Amino acid sequence: MNEHLVHSANFKSYRKHKAHYEKLYAQYREIKKAGGLFSERKAQKALDAANDYKELHHRELTLFDAANKYLRDVLQGHFNPKKLPPIKKWKEELANLTIGANQLYLEYTALKDDTSNVEKIKRSVTAILESERQERQPQQPHKSRDVDR
Repeated sequence: MNEHLVHSANFKSYRKHKAHYEKLYAQYREIKKAGGLFSERKAQKALDAANDYKELHHRELTLFDAANKYLRDVLQGHFNPKKLPPIKKWKEELANLTIGANQLYLEYTALKDDTSNVEKIKRSVTAILESERQERQPQQPHKSRDVDR
């Protein structure tokens, strides 16, 4: 869930950078496609602008692409890149899961302590039963061998 939230935050924060880069690159393609007088020079300027923006915001674009890929993989058919992921819902779910995990941990520690006490009692009872069993067994006299020589 934490991973979902991190990638969702990156997706939300950096989608404007990705949209701006896509816009710059689309301008380059339009100029290149249109042709005309000085079109190669204009296209090169547009491509340089797109590449400069990409270099300047490389980190943001990379984080956005990673978040986009992660969310597509995790949410599969439910992911719509035009909408934000359900961040608020995920935060609430994480809070509920954290509360549940804490309660389970408290129950676990209580059971662990109880189990430890039960094991101590079991060992004591076993020791008492063993000592009683040994006391009930009749003592056999030691046979001594008299060796006559």
